[in-house]
Amino acid sequence: MKKFLLILLLAVGISNVSSSQIVINSRFKPLSYEELYLSAMAEAAYNRQQKERFEQYQQKAYECYNRQDWNGFLTYSKYALDCGWYNAKLYYDRGVVYEKLCDFKHAKKEYKKAKKKGYAYAEGALQSLKITEKEYKRRQKQNRR
Repeated sequence: MKKFLLILLLAVGISNVSSSQIVINSRFKPLSYEELYLSAMAEAAYNRQQKERFEQYQQKAYECYNRQDWNGFLTYSKYALDCGWYNAKLYYDRGVVYEKLCDFKHAKKEYKKAKKKGYAYAEGALQSLKITEKEYKRRQKQNRR
């Protein structure tokens, strides 16, 4: 039964590619142990460098946060996240800053990212954001009158 299924799969596979050519690179040579080792070492060095950059940018971002330089915080935190590393609290704090700037759309996105990454306070912040946004819109309507 297994042979029959295998033959059937091969026949279906061959019939699907009958109009195209199958090219096999006969020059393929697997990497040697030394080449694999060097590749792994290079990747590890790159990851270490990216993590160091992430930590430096994150530190600069929180220095801006402590000075209440919101745009500086958003800039450096973006640089940190672009390094390929993340910190769930960083997403949460980005949401806080966007909320302070009354950019509720971006705040919601950042809180959702923090929640997805497992930050415990993000769910409460999302609920609070809804209330804050409604209150903000209500005040905007009153000011227009």
